[in-house]
This record gives sequence, structure tokens and C-alpha cells, in this order.
Amino acid sequence: MVRRFLGLVLVGVSVFCLTGCETFNEAFKQALEEGSNSENPNSEDYRPKFVVSINSVVEYPRAGDLEREIEGIDGKSVWINSVPIFSSMNISDARVVARPGNPDLCDLQFKTDRAGKLKWQVVSGNHRGDAVAFVVDGVYFGSFMPESLDDDNSDWITVRVGIDSVTANGIAKYAKKNYTHYHPNTASWF
Repeated sequence: MVRRFLGLVLVGVSVFCLTGCETFNEAFKQALEEGSNSENPNSEDYRPKFVVSINSVVEYPRAGDLEREIEGIDGKSVWINSVPIFSSMNISDARVVARPGNPDLCDLQFKTDRAGKLKWQVVSGNHRGDAVAFVVDGVYFGSFMPESLDDDNSDWITVRVGIDSVTANGIAKYAKKNYTHYHPNTASWF
């Protein structure tokens, strides 16, 4: 019995020593590749990037689950209503608009679907004169005053938030993919 146990231990140790680290490294890399997110927005592995949400700023937090404190890009924190009033689900395209006189800051223009246009009209009406929070991937980037639509026939809205160009370009780059992910083609379901 002891010989059999020692024999099994010897076989196990020899297999471990002879396989080397490369085998384990290859298996680890393969496992990471399987868990990595896809760039195809129709894939179930796709994880949206640069997800935008616009939330109400809460001055005096008192509704536990509906409000939360988030950290800003500058390290300060702000309390917001955790339910977004506008988000990437309604942004089908985005453009970066450089601020005149300040090349370090950018504003954004969002092309919205019909539901997004209606939501924006509600946001700009309900928050007239009040600042709303601009949140990207759960991080507070700043506040701005929502402007009402100038032209009812236009699907583009302007958000004058003044963010850095890297974040603005990321939002513009991933807006279409995120929209496709949130609104999949029904033909791909079957």
C-alpha cells in the first residue's frame, strides 16, 4: 500500500517536472483569451466601453438605494440619482466638438434615436437651470446644464461638458458599437 502511494506520488511529481512551465503558461493564456471580451458588439462576450450616463445631481441624499456617491476624475465625490435620465442606450453616434480658445477641452454631440430625443426633451425641460452629472463608465467627469433642442427635426444634441480629448474620442469611437450592443439585430437571435 505504501509502495503504491509512493509510486503515485513519484509519477505525479515527474509529470509536473517534465511538463515545464510553458504548458501551464499556454493553458493560462488560452483561458485568458476565452475570457476576453470581443470587439463584435453582437457577441455575447462584448463589454461596452466609454458608456455615458447622465444622472441627476442630489444635493441632500436621503433615498438610500436610489442615490449613491461616486468619485470624480479629480478625486472629489458627488451624490447622484443612480437611475440615469439619459444614457448610451439612446446614443447611436457621437462627434467631438473642440472648444474654441481651449484645445484641451471638448464638448460632444450625440445622435439620438427617437426615444433618446424624447428623453432629452424631458431632461432639458425638467432640469432647466439645474446641473446634471456627466458620468462615463461609472466615473463622474463633470456637470453641465442641459440645453433644449434648437431644431425639432435634428437628431443631434449638444452636450457642453468640457472633458478631455482622450475621453471624448473614446466616447465617439465606441458610441455606435455600444448602441448596437444595447439594440441587437433581431435576426441574430435565431
